[in-house]
Amino acid sequence: MLSIIIVFAFIAYSAFVQKILREKSQQYQLELAHQKEVTLQYTSVQESERKRIAELLHDDIGNKLNILSLWINNEDSLNNKRSREVIKQQIPALIEATRTISHSLYPVNLEKFGLILTLEALISNVNESLHIQLIVNHDYQKRPISFEVQIYRIIQEFLSNVIKHAKASNMLIHIRDTETSLALILSDNGVGFDNSILKKGMGLKNIDSRIKSINAFSKWKSKKGNGSRLIIILPIK
Repeated sequence: MLSIIIVFAFIAYSAFVQKILREKSQQYQLELAHQKEVTLQYTSVQESERKRIAELLHDDIGNKLNILSLWINNEDSLNNKRSREVIKQQIPALIEATRTISHSLYPVNLEKFGLILTLEALISNVNESLHIQLIVNHDYQKRPISFEVQIYRIIQEFLSNVIKHAKASNMLIHIRDTETSLALILSDNGVGFDNSILKKGMGLKNIDSRIKSINAFSKWKSKKGNGSRLIIILPIK
């Protein structure tokens, strides 16, 4: 009788162990699939940025250089005072365009001045038709530069969408840094959008991919005519 009980106990234990192993295997496969999805989405973001920068180089700097080359190679232009003035004006424009593209590749000011000052500089360059308020609760604690680049790009992408599509007059950037979490709230008072198109917009995809890359949680809230809001929470262990 005792031997039968021992056999049944062993079978039950073996079944229990096999169940645990299957669950761990399934969890591992899910984590693997998630990491693969994040990697693919991040690669898509990088390719999108490369394409945008290539277009800037071609359409902006390339065209300015072509025009400048025509002016310089034209003997009549060089002998004309007005033409020389135009050429002088083109050079600062080229320098500014190059600086803009360089900043698109990597926001170097982050390393020099930190996230908050870099955001203030970004806001100062926005047209006055859009009023942007930056609120920082508690003292923001500096993070690794790779992390701050992602936060900066998320805000930059949100701002770009607001300027292009939202028809908003106000935008809020709210950063709350506490001992337990880092929270970021981005909102605007624009036309909003239908949540069904959330997965279709490349700009929104880029934002979501960056959020996943820093292992944060997020929630979009938007309704046509009532603006949009993005809440991002990063728990601090």
